[in-house]
This record gives sequence, structure tokens and C-alpha cells, in this order.
Amino acid sequence: MPQEPISVGELSLRIKRHLEPPFANVAVNGELTNFKGAHGSGHVYCGLKDAEAQIKLIIWRTTFERLKFKMTDGLEVTVTGKLDVYARRGEYSLVATSIAPKGAGALQLAFQQMYERLKAEGLFEAARKRALPKYPQHVAIITSPTGAAVRDIIATARRRNRLVKLTIVPVKVQGEGSALSVARAIKAVNENRERLGYDLVIVTRGGGSIDDLWAFNEEPVARAIFQSELPVVSAVGHEIDTTIADFVADLRAPTPTAAAELVIPELAAMAQTVSEARTRLIRALRQSVDMWRERLGSYESRLEALTPLSQLRREQQRLDYLLENLRGAMRHRFELGNNRVQSLASRLEALSPLAVLKRGYSITRREDGKVVHSASEVKPGEMLRSKVAEGEIRSIVS
Repeated sequence: MPQEPISVGELSLRIKRHLEPPFANVAVNGELTNFKGAHGSGHVYCGLKDAEAQIKLIIWRTTFERLKFKMTDGLEVTVTGKLDVYARRGEYSLVATSIAPKGAGALQLAFQQMYERLKAEGLFEAARKRALPKYPQHVAIITSPTGAAVRDIIATARRRNRLVKLTIVPVKVQGEGSALSVARAIKAVNENRERLGYDLVIVTRGGGSIDDLWAFNEEPVARAIFQSELPVVSAVGHEIDTTIADFVADLRAPTPTAAAELVIPELAAMAQTVSEARTRLIRALRQSVDMWRERLGSYESRLEALTPLSQLRREQQRLDYLLENLRGAMRHRFELGNNRVQSLASRLEALSPLAVLKRGYSITRREDGKVVHSASEVKPGEMLRSKVAEGEIRSIVS
């Protein structure tokens, strides 16, 4: 037989009292669904499902803010929490007290998610990384003032170069609020860089687990390093440790000691560099003096060449050259003319009648002076004159 009827509210309260205690601490595997981010209150309301069923999931703000990874639809997680019955609506939900990704650890997943997101934004681009100053004078070291890292850096820096000024900027490097502490310190150092003369920043801490180093994987630290006007060196943990800060920084040092060795120049090496530079400068000055001395001598010679006396001497020399050339030209022309006259004389002499006469010929003329060309031109008894090479012969035609 049925019991005495009860109200709906009473039934819901009985269900709540009956269900909640057995499920006050339960771990459930499932896939996140209907995740839309946090409400204005900071609480999250979504679902957890598998192939067989689905349950509402509630994540209060305090729990959600502690998560190291980014929640997304379809992510398989293990939710630890308690069953909650909302009697007013007759609904039950799982209230999470902790959430962990299934398979990969929450921190490792969070690291990978942060890495991919910041890489896509260009925070790791090599082109934006700045070169470290070669000879820094003032270095800001952001770290815990009591850790081994700061002692290693100070010892190494003092051994290499005591002239470099070190300023320790104390921060919290582990636990709640450590990321914001480091980020604020980076910002403060940059704001005071001109007043205090900072040249670069070293962000460092000693080794530890991924949870110990997590502050340097948080977004505020990455953003602060990216926005820094000063070059930033990241020296977090040991050589095998890698953080988001390492990827954003202008230089990643494997250890705090290595950071000091990379940043602080050796004083002895600097002295050697100065000595070599001095030698090169002296050599360059001597070469410059020799060059200018040579140029001065050239200018003096050119200036001397421009004086009236030098110009007069040059004109006299030029006149002497012209006269000599004229004499030579006249001698040459005279020789040419003389040779030509002799040639013409020889030719004329060869054509002269006298030359013919010398060879035994003669020229016979009548009394009237006409040359006799033929015997028929004369008569017997006529007087003739024959011109020979030497003298003249008179004859009568018989």
C-alpha cells in the first residue's frame, strides 16, 4: 500500500539527503561538453559525458581559477567532486573540487596549450629578439633573494668583472601569486631603466619540478618579457628544464651561472681588447699623419708650381722647346729642299745639251743660226759652225 502522500519539495529533499552522502567524494572519467567559459560570476556550468550517459558539471570560481590548463569541449578529464541535488528543480549535478586531464598531466597540457597560443601570436619570433649589450654596466636580477640562483650569479659576476653593478629585485618565484610578482618586477625595472641605468634583465631561479617552475610558464610573465624595453635573459632551473619564459626571452641560459657568464664580460678580456684597440688606434693615427704629411708635400709642390716665377720658368722652358723644335724643323726642311734641288739638278744635267755634247755629239748651225738637221739642207761652199763639248768648229760644205 502507498505511504501517506508527501509534497514535491519533501520528495526532493529526501532524494537529496539519500543521494548526496554516498557520493560526497567521487572521481568520474568523462568528456567535457557544452563548455562556454565562465559566467560573469566566475563559475562554470557545463557537462560531463561518455557513450552511455551525461551529467551536469559545476565548477566554482575558486576551483576554476586554480586550473593550469585550458578547458575545451571534447577534452577527456577526470573530475573529482561530490554529487549535488538541486531540490528546487529536482536536478542533480557533479560539483568539481579538482579536474585533471586524462593521459597527459594537467601542467604538461597547460604548457603545450600556452606554447601553441603564444607562438601563434608571434611572441617567440626570432626576428623580434634583441641583442644583448656587449659591455653592460648595470644588470637587474629578478629572483628570490635567498635562493641558490642569486648566489651563483653574484659569485660568477664578481669573479668575471667587479665593475658591473648588480641589483637584486626580490620576487616570489614559486606558489600562489609568484607569476604576478615576477611580471610586476619586470615592468618596474623597465619603468626605472633610465633613472637607474639598467642595461638588461636576468630572470632566474634554481631547479625544481614543473610545478615549482610553473610561475615562469604563466602568461603574465610571458607578456611582461615580451613587452620589456630592456633585453631579457631567462635562466630558470637546470639545463634540462624548459619554460615559456625561455622561448619569449631574448636569450635563454641553461643555468643561472651560465647566465652570468653569458652576460658579464671578463675584465681581463676587456683590458686585452682595450690594449689591442689602443695599438690599432696608434697605428691608424700614424698612418693618418703620414698620409697627411704626404698630402701636404703634394699641396706645397702644387702651390709652388702656381707662383709667377715658376710659371715664368715653365714658359721659358716651353719657349726653349719651341725654338729647338723650330730649328729642327728648319734643318729638316732645308735638307729636304737641298736634296730635292740636287735631284732636280741631276735630272737637269742629264737632260742638258752640254751633257750630250760631252758624249761626242755636236750641234751644227748655218750662218743664220738655224740648226742643220739634214745634209740636204746645206749647199756646197756654205759656211757651217759645229758646237762641240769644248769650243766650236767652223767648216765649209764641199
